[in-house]
Amino acid sequence: MRYTSTSAGSTPYSVRWDFASGSYKGSAATVGTVTVTGGSVTSVGYTAIYLDPVTGAALGQDDAAAGASDTVTTYEPADWQQRLTNAGIQGGSSGKIAVTATVKGKSVSDGFAPLGGATAIVIKYEFVVNRDANETVTTAAKSFSNACKFRVNFQVKDFQVQGPAGSSPLLSALLPTLQASFTYPTDVSLWTTNGMPWQVPKTITVMTLPSVGAITSTGELTALTMAPR
Repeated sequence: MRYTSTSAGSTPYSVRWDFASGSYKGSAATVGTVTVTGGSVTSVGYTAIYLDPVTGAALGQDDAAAGASDTVTTYEPADWQQRLTNAGIQGGSSGKIAVTATVKGKSVSDGFAPLGGATAIVIKYEFVVNRDANETVTTAAKSFSNACKFRVNFQVKDFQVQGPAGSSPLLSALLPTLQASFTYPTDVSLWTTNGMPWQVPKTITVMTLPSVGAITSTGELTALTMAPR
């Protein structure tokens, strides 16, 4: 997958997943190992993903460790995009998925240092999902017919700061501003297909920022190699 953004100063990067048979907590699993070119594993948030070998559902992941200047965001469930296919949302209908994002790293520790420090920001979202009619999605690797198309936007349901700053009297006064910084209008279009292991060949995210305008980020499949069966 190749990821690009119209944000000023952003650099395109590519992510490769290599899937092989393995195990997770003593049971059989399909293990996807992540390799990043042009960026770092912190761009993805994890270094490996473990999938059920039958259903493809995510069983767990190895989170990337933030370096001295990095920030890592991980999601629970890790496969929320893939789960849309199995959510039973019919064409023209809508549904909801609860997703928790955990943000760790330098920007968190530095940002909350005046309040005593923080180890993580935990944000609970409700993703509102609209399913459009199935269509053919074209990527640099290939086209996938009859792909499921979803449009997603989100609402923040809970915002927590973990660590000493979480009990700071000043935090309550700052919470509305902090929450607003994570709730810029964002629209995500994504396509899922059973024609590839990780199911999501293309995503388009449009975030509208004050004084900047719309920033578009795109993820697109660039190559797919299937093992002989």
